Amino acid sequence: MGESVKIGNVEVLSLLDMIPPAYDPKEFMPLVPAEAWAPYRKEFLESDGKLQLYYGCFALRLDSRVIMVDTGMGPGPHPTRGNRTGDLLNQMKQRGISPEDVDTVVHTHLHADHVGWNVTVAGGQPRPTFSRARYLFPRADWEYYTRPEVLERSPWIKASVVPLQGLGVVELIEEERTVAPGVSTLSVPGHTPGHLVVIINSRGEKGVLMGDVFHSLVQIQEPNWCIRADVDLDLSRRGRAALLDRMEREKMIVCAGHFASGQTIGKVVKAGGRRRWQAL
Repeated sequence: MGESVKIGNVEVLSLLDMIPPAYDPKEFMPLVPAEAWAPYRKEFLESDGKLQLYYGCFALRLDSRVIMVDTGMGPGPHPTRGNRTGDLLNQMKQRGISPEDVDTVVHTHLHADHVGWNVTVAGGQPRPTFSRARYLFPRADWEYYTRPEVLERSPWIKASVVPLQGLGVVELIEEERTVAPGVSTLSVPGHTPGHLVVIINSRGEKGVLMGDVFHSLVQIQEPNWCIRADVDLDLSRRGRAALLDRMEREKMIVCAGHFASGQTIGKVVKAGGRRRWQAL
């Protein structure tokens, strides 16, 4: 069973869709020299020196509502990820949530591992997996990924994003949008043009679902380290640093879908003069 936490009136449930094959750190973070990993190798890399990520997303329960934040990699099997398959719907079922319970799907951005369960194909026709939901997409990401030259090299957009427009369930949102009482979006671009995080501010408690601002725990200590998929390195670094400052200053509960099970919900704390991750 995954982790969960209550932030004011909002219950946050961590859902693991898939564990992809581990990455070569040099390929995943090509600007980081191999020797820079030396102080972190034991703590943040696998025994074979690989960097393991996790494809998770979150469900929010408040009052009678259920809101999904991202939808994982999708059912698969995924040839680009070792033919592994996704498990999101089963994970939801274990937490007492059916697809029909979801009234809103918020996307932090439109990469493949965040939109995969959006659409189900039945009888050759696409339909929304979350049949009652409005799907909220960052406008800047939509405009970027639906450009013909980008769309041509982004098959997951054709499969899991564009069909929803014809089904009448898409809403393009700007930088800041109130999704529910105490739940809103905030623009933190850099990883993608329209990347958003989800802010929770409820009953005096604060939290953030940070999408892909961070991929690895090492970035909490090294916020200048970017990954190969970041479209704007400078914006990515600045957004990560600003969010770290806010997390620490406001003592936010932080939810990170790419961190390992047991580590997806925590806080950023100072220890020995450096920031560290403290799992809850």
